[in-house]
Amino acid sequence: MKNLKSNIFLKIGIIIVITLILLIPTSLVQQLIKERENVQEEAIEEVSSKWGNGQTITGPFVSVPYDKFVKRALTDSTSEIVPIKHWAHFLPEQLTVNGKVAPDTRYRGIFEVVVYESVMNVEGNFNQFDFENLGIETKDVHFDQATLNIGISDLRGIETQVSLNWNNNESLFNPSTSTNDIVESGINADIKVGKDDSLAYDFNVQLDLKGSQHLYFVPVGKTTDVSIVSDWNTPSFTGEYLPDTRVINDSGFTANWNILHLNRNYPQSWIDDDHSVLYSKFGTDLLLPVDSYKKSYRVARYSILFIVLTFLVFFFVEIMNKVFIHPIQYLLVGIA
Repeated sequence: MKNLKSNIFLKIGIIIVITLILLIPTSLVQQLIKERENVQEEAIEEVSSKWGNGQTITGPFVSVPYDKFVKRALTDSTSEIVPIKHWAHFLPEQLTVNGKVAPDTRYRGIFEVVVYESVMNVEGNFNQFDFENLGIETKDVHFDQATLNIGISDLRGIETQVSLNWNNNESLFNPSTSTNDIVESGINADIKVGKDDSLAYDFNVQLDLKGSQHLYFVPVGKTTDVSIVSDWNTPSFTGEYLPDTRVINDSGFTANWNILHLNRNYPQSWIDDDHSVLYSKFGTDLLLPVDSYKKSYRVARYSILFIVLTFLVFFFVEIMNKVFIHPIQYLLVGIA
């Protein structure tokens, strides 16, 4: 005992061992928090799979098929010219989205899950379809097979039949997109496109869409203007672009994005899958006001700091005041 009182290095070694011992239950607590957080994520995924996952809206964009002729060998001395179907894609000149998001909270056991219903008015226009700029001859284009596509990441969220107003002509959307070049999930509608490239086309679509956790958009317009209104007061704006204007208060939030084609790295038209657009998505996450598991995990990670600082204070008090503190007392303080 006398040697323990006088040997500082032995005392430091004992304190380090006690600290390491105390970190064992701390790591068990962290594992428990992580396990509960995983259960929470599973509950969110389960509710979202039935209600509708987070939604990403891409479009509208117009896809028009055309034939590209290639030579195919039949034998060593004969060949034939065969058409291969390709797609030309055109993005709108102006895209305006006005949406209202009505969030709600669902429960799975003790866990909360944020879901929402939204009503969005999507409108804009296409100025012209310049096939010559893409190196396509007009005679090879199938104008009668042109479609307007809207990418929707989870089709289970569609609540009502979606109709398209295309130059004052009404038509209904069909499931899936006409091609998977840009998006793999969505809806499409047949449209009338003329050979005269000077024609302009106006469109209007109303989407009643359910989802959970987040709502994202892809800025496919040469000018994209998105406005969202909601009574959820803890949003998190995320993605490639932050809102130009936003107001958040106790009654909810409003946000507006205005994005130019110069702000993204893909053109207004291309062939097949030459370009990807999903990387440019933006929008909002609907966060819960309190995430107790993340806070608890952060506190648990700081446990080593609390233990070490407490032991240092006791150790320096012991050295400066020459008062002996038994290692068991360190252990009891550390457990506390």
